[in-house]
Amino acid sequence: MSFRRLAEIVIGILAFSFILIQPQSQADKIAEPRFNNVYPQMAKDRFSRLYPRKAARTYRENGPDEWITFSEPFIGPAVHTITFHLQQGRVLGWALDDRSEVVLEYLGEFCSQGILNGMPKIHEALTDVFMRIPQADFLQVTDRHRPVLITEYYDAGTARFANTSEIIASDTDALAGDKGLTIIKLSSALNDADSAEPIKGVLAHELAHRILAHALKGKVTCQDERQANQLIRKWGFTSEYKAAVRLFGRKEGDPVSCREE
Repeated sequence: MSFRRLAEIVIGILAFSFILIQPQSQADKIAEPRFNNVYPQMAKDRFSRLYPRKAARTYRENGPDEWITFSEPFIGPAVHTITFHLQQGRVLGWALDDRSEVVLEYLGEFCSQGILNGMPKIHEALTDVFMRIPQADFLQVTDRHRPVLITEYYDAGTARFANTSEIIASDTDALAGDKGLTIIKLSSALNDADSAEPIKGVLAHELAHRILAHALKGKVTCQDERQANQLIRKWGFTSEYKAAVRLFGRKEGDPVSCREE
């Protein structure tokens, strides 16, 4: 067999092989992406069999749009979050660790409406602190089985004697608080700060107490306070901590409680 004839045969085989594999290659390119068997345009009832809303971390609805966040992996300790966006009863898409969406969902459920709608500096500070704390700590404080509830108290007007904050739930919401909860009570006076920076220092400090489980001991000591301050500096809130000390810290003539070492 001549070299020319052999070359013709090889070229023919290659061409035939290309024809055979081309349809599969195209199919791969247009195949719908999936996440744990969820795919775009999946009907809500079918999606809910894989991801029941009762197991969600948070849920948010706006007209025909729904955002539902779950722990990832679905079973076992959470490492990430997965947020699915549904529109008109079908899956539109999803995002892994979409922190901004999760924070919006979480605060909408576990923060008082008084803060969200009437205290913009506190609201801004809350959002920023939740956005910046490390992932493992974020997943812990936003775990609905032991959530952090954020509410306000008033130090002026008749509301200083008594006021009510409402956490609203529906029949379809996932169970919350079955392993306890933490309540952070913020003075309305915080919103009078010139900026949100010192408020961030206060909020980060309170969340640090939650991560360090200080309140579970029944009494928070000066050493616990120092540990919380060390943790928020580790988180990257050093400047906010200093701003909080300058504005809200001990003033001349105030009784001495705890000192930093």
